[in-house]
Amino acid sequence: MNLRLYTLTSSVRPLQAQFHHLPPTTPTNPNAPKKLLSELPATVFNDYYETQCPTEGQLAYANKFFTPSRHSPVKLWSASKFRTTPIESHEPEVCFLGRSNVGKSSLLNTIMGDEICYTSSKPGRTREMNAFGIGGTKGGESKIVLLDMPGYGHGGRAEWGEEIMKYLEKRKQLRRVFVLIDGHHGIKIFDRKIIRLLSEYNLPYQIVVAKIDKILAKQTGQLKSGVTERGIAALQTVHRKLRQSFAAMARDSHGPPPLGETLTCCAAVQRAPGDYIGISAIRWAIIKAAGYDANVDAEGNVIKPEKVKATTKKS
Repeated sequence: MNLRLYTLTSSVRPLQAQFHHLPPTTPTNPNAPKKLLSELPATVFNDYYETQCPTEGQLAYANKFFTPSRHSPVKLWSASKFRTTPIESHEPEVCFLGRSNVGKSSLLNTIMGDEICYTSSKPGRTREMNAFGIGGTKGGESKIVLLDMPGYGHGGRAEWGEEIMKYLEKRKQLRRVFVLIDGHHGIKIFDRKIIRLLSEYNLPYQIVVAKIDKILAKQTGQLKSGVTERGIAALQTVHRKLRQSFAAMARDSHGPPPLGETLTCCAAVQRAPGDYIGISAIRWAIIKAAGYDANVDAEGNVIKPEKVKATTKKS
């Protein structure tokens, strides 16, 4: 794999196309009233173009699953080298990748409902692979493991990239890679490199567009009174452009594109108290990646396996 992904060279320049510079796909009415975020479906800003949109019941289940308790979330381990990661672990794992300072640690804190990840405004502060357990009970193991990975690009280091690539290629517990893209700055060359690598090596991955408040409005505070038609149209344009980019990158790498749903989020704006934009849908995506979605129906109820009655043969 190309390990220069984790270093910034003078020959690398960011792509000029940025999300917030794209024109709306359809004409909008500038005089149309704003729509309150709380009145919109929780998944309205996501793009489910090949998968089924989760129901409100399933999102509610996901929020309950991630509700903090005395046993969840918990810090499980940290590793700067792949060879030091625990091999005896059997829980399904998902990891979060993204450019340095894209907000991975802050997003994970919001997903887990706890300030358990170290965050900093300076890029490159996450220097190890940090694993956190979710869904654990007293005396029991965590059901899902989330990994916060060092960032790539500016502030990243080549040695981090080498160990992370080893993890991605060799970790048997890995179920999905979530790649965070900055909604304000758009896809950069390092994002394209990591996406091509994941596709080339046939690794399951999904795109999450972070900081979409910068797409929906000029200023984050404007979303308190609702979102405009123009803001929604701008985000739809982003999704359309992303589909085209991912298809082209998959063709170039001769590998599969990302999962056919693009999620969005904003850890700074709430739809309702404690309900941040896009978080419930990401939680459900994590549950699906771990394979626990089959136990939940559309209403969010846990499906209990039917008891098999024992039968005896008459002599």
